Amino acid sequence: KEWTDANVTYMTKQLRSMGNAFSWDHAARSTDPEYFSWTQWMFTRFFEEGIAYRGTGIVNWCPGCNTVIANEQVTSEGCCERSGDQVEKREMPQWMLRITKYADRLIDDLDALPWPEHVKEAQRQWIGRSVGAKLSFELRFERHPEDNERRGPHGEKAAIPVFTTRPDTLFGATYLVLAPEHPWVTLATDDAHDVLDNKDEVRTYVDEARQRDEKERTDATKEKTGVELKGVKAVNPATGEEIPMYVADYVLAGYGTGAIMAVPAHDERDYAFATKFGLLIRQVIDTDGELPVTTAGKLINSGEFDGIASEEAKRAIVERFGGEPTSTYRLRDWSIGRQRYWGVPVPIVYDPEGNPHSIPKEHLPWTLPTDVDFKPTGEPPLAKSVELQERTERIFGPGWTPDVETMDTFVDSSWYFLRYVDPHDSDSFSSKEAQRAWMPVDLYFGGAEHTTMHLLYSRFWQKALYDLGLVTDQEPYTRRVNRGLVLGPDGAKMSKSKGNVIDPDREVERLGADAVKMYLAFMGPYGDGANYPWDMGGIAGLRRFLERANGLRAHVRTTVGDDIAVLLNRTIAKVTGDIDAYKFNTAISALMIFQNAAEKDGLTDDEYCTFLRLLAPFAPHLSEELWHEAGKTASVHEEAWPTADPALLEESTVTVAVQVNGKTRGTIEVPRDADESAVLNAALADPLVGPKLAGERKRVIYVANKVLNVVL
Repeated sequence: KEWTDANVTYMTKQLRSMGNAFSWDHAARSTDPEYFSWTQWMFTRFFEEGIAYRGTGIVNWCPGCNTVIANEQVTSEGCCERSGDQVEKREMPQWMLRITKYADRLIDDLDALPWPEHVKEAQRQWIGRSVGAKLSFELRFERHPEDNERRGPHGEKAAIPVFTTRPDTLFGATYLVLAPEHPWVTLATDDAHDVLDNKDEVRTYVDEARQRDEKERTDATKEKTGVELKGVKAVNPATGEEIPMYVADYVLAGYGTGAIMAVPAHDERDYAFATKFGLLIRQVIDTDGELPVTTAGKLINSGEFDGIASEEAKRAIVERFGGEPTSTYRLRDWSIGRQRYWGVPVPIVYDPEGNPHSIPKEHLPWTLPTDVDFKPTGEPPLAKSVELQERTERIFGPGWTPDVETMDTFVDSSWYFLRYVDPHDSDSFSSKEAQRAWMPVDLYFGGAEHTTMHLLYSRFWQKALYDLGLVTDQEPYTRRVNRGLVLGPDGAKMSKSKGNVIDPDREVERLGADAVKMYLAFMGPYGDGANYPWDMGGIAGLRRFLERANGLRAHVRTTVGDDIAVLLNRTIAKVTGDIDAYKFNTAISALMIFQNAAEKDGLTDDEYCTFLRLLAPFAPHLSEELWHEAGKTASVHEEAWPTADPALLEESTVTVAVQVNGKTRGTIEVPRDADESAVLNAALADPLVGPKLAGERKRVIYVANKVLNVVL
């Protein structure tokens, strides 16, 4: 807490030093009890509505640190970056939020948002909606044939449901693959069941596979691994054939049902697996290309469905073999529980029977205890707090216990924009009146790294609040623009370990806040998401520009030529348009061009003051000082923004294309709005174009200021 508060104070000072016009009276800190009490209150509402629940999730466990670590703390070799120990994948109880309930809305509502298409597509891919069908494959047990006739409570035989986006290829399914985490695999390998001939082999493979992360397991270039589940077969519902079953790590438990029907002739991963293990490959889509063929087409080797197109066959086969049209998603429910100290405490207590209860509003904020031992012991730090336990029993009664997890910090940032618009309301997290005035956010800048995390989580949080009638809008942000990073001078991301960190305070002290501010704006277009390396020479150039701006008043004259007035007018238009487009770099370039001309040809006092108004957003300190030195009493930042005169924006000359019999033969420069005869004479006099117009002219067609066509 002390570290965080000190950093907030320090960074606030940094931001103020840059002259950024933030509304500091609207600041909100997610670490303040006044803020996180509402975070906890929202969680209790989600818990009561079933959006928040206690589930299980796979975590990274470091045996050396004796704690859970984030994905970012796991090295490419699968080790903990702190201790160096091999990280283990463990299934642990977790607090979850049902973001998957909102998967369709999170995808479909993107269509109406004026966001960059690549941002929207990244969210669609992360959610990963796949439209297909669920089909059931009955099991055949070889060790105990009597089990084949056993039926469940609804008369069903033992079966494995699979999800597929290509039910049209059902006749080509020649084996079944289960994820290592599949419940049936867990059941078949426990000591109480005797269905597999190679139980130990399967157990060993499953243990190894569960330690691999999802990225490694789904890498298309990785050699496929797997183990046959000997002693059991699956029945293809279309062909009636008994087909082998495998457990393989390229199938994920979280996708679909955690089981796939493998069609090696029409799927690249299945083809690679079948080729390695010598499994049957049956083509069922007609094509002349080499296998595997993943495109749609007309069916072959598919019985009564031969000759039918894929899309029609999908529906027909699902109906014929008792399938169920459905969708599946890559997205998983959001695991928000963390086994650490610094975070919002989960506002849940447990009665003596172990049942969870949300903490009533009158006892919020539910604050962190201070009697905490941080030594990793394998349990959350809050579990060792005597004060937290005593507080819980004092309020709720003997035998009651507190939840000892804290929330993921993405929770803190999932609704902060709602507090910004109404930071001092003690009766609600954000009044409807304030929301109607300010929400949704008109323009939201942020880093590309948050496209599939913070953006997705905050959109979900907003929709969940909307369903509870607590907010006015279903979407939090109208427009989204990604910004890039300032890299170190070496072009790499700044890192203390690399020694390439640029200290903004040092640069401000050395060159001035305005030079630093202008250089950041000059590095490149702000909204293109590109990263730019820090260039000492570049910032020095901005410093020199400001030094010359500081001396520009010496070039003020009583009268000057019309050219500088025309250039200033175009500069106003350029800077205004570029600011609106977030092209601050080219806006500054326009100011540089004008300053060069003004130093050479001079400028009037009014033109000088207009230049200062254009400079003010980029160099707020210097422009204010120069403004007052020019005899002004009010602030330059309270002045009206300059407007361009449309009449002065037009060029005095235009480029006209000269055509002969409809084919362009050259161009000429002529006065704007010159008449046809003047343009024709200019063309005839031009040394390059004139000779091409020799001959009898049958007709002359002139499109003003654009094209002269001479028909010979």
